[in-house]
Amino acid sequence: MLKLLRRMLPFALGVSMLVPGLVAAQPDPGTVPPVKPRLGVYQGAGCDARKLLPGFEAWLGRPVDFVVDFLSWDSWEAMAWAAGWVGKCWKEAGKPVVVSMPMLPRDKSFTLEAGARGDYDAKIAAVAQRLVLNGNGAAIIRLGWEFNAPWYTWSATKRPDLYIAHWRRVVSVMRSVPGAQFRFDWTPIIGPGVASPVAAYPGDDVVDIIGADAYNNNYFPPGTTPEQRWKEMRDGPVGLRWHRDFAKSHGKPTSFPEWGTGSRPDGKGGGDDPVFMKGMTQWIAENPPEYHSYWDFYARDYRSKISDGNQPLSGRIYLDAFGVGR
Repeated sequence: MLKLLRRMLPFALGVSMLVPGLVAAQPDPGTVPPVKPRLGVYQGAGCDARKLLPGFEAWLGRPVDFVVDFLSWDSWEAMAWAAGWVGKCWKEAGKPVVVSMPMLPRDKSFTLEAGARGDYDAKIAAVAQRLVLNGNGAAIIRLGWEFNAPWYTWSATKRPDLYIAHWRRVVSVMRSVPGAQFRFDWTPIIGPGVASPVAAYPGDDVVDIIGADAYNNNYFPPGTTPEQRWKEMRDGPVGLRWHRDFAKSHGKPTSFPEWGTGSRPDGKGGGDDPVFMKGMTQWIAENPPEYHSYWDFYARDYRSKISDGNQPLSGRIYLDAFGVGR
């Protein structure tokens, strides 16, 4: 999922170039009222993660409100198949799912430019139809996440205008599918050293939620303290304050579809960091998002699981904030 060691490419700033005609403009949404955040978790894919969820809920002392899951980006056909599998698995578990949907398959022959032309409309419609068929017609779609980074084929770091055009096309096609009531979450990655996502904002008419993936990274010189690292996450150019203020300026609720603390196999990352965990839990309490989901999973490039006791300091703070009775 994350390639947290890599440095972001320079990202062009400027005014987003919207593609007219794909989605009708909607009225200004105005001020977003405070909400009680829904709590979710990521523990892996589909039915495999479904088997693990009871263990997380037992540790937490309460059921989660939803789960985050991902569609395959191996091919358009695999993406549509995964839309059915993920939907079926979590429908059987009785859990709503936030669907992370790639904007393109991993094969670099598929491009944002071709998507903006409409070359993939039928493929996108097939994914949306499968989601509707399997009970996720009203799901939050986390479309083309972490686009302000270079590691996905839908990266907007070089041509944000093409990212915008393809995003608008995807939303238009998915909304046109019978039974669809999708909401779309625009999710950059935030934190120290990352590129500004502003130039790739697709427009208020095609974005329902402004999310942020927030991980406790370690891009700092030796000797940097956890307090200094947290301050940068909170106050940096693309930090938590930026995220909150940008969403407010567009009248949109926020989310944290992925967040966590942990370590990489190479030793990078904040590890079991109570400063980060205390900071994030307080931030969520004081600036409530619509939803947030902890990355309780050992990914190959980031190990942020807390429910197994391997990060006891962070785990205790998380339980105090979100566990039974909270």
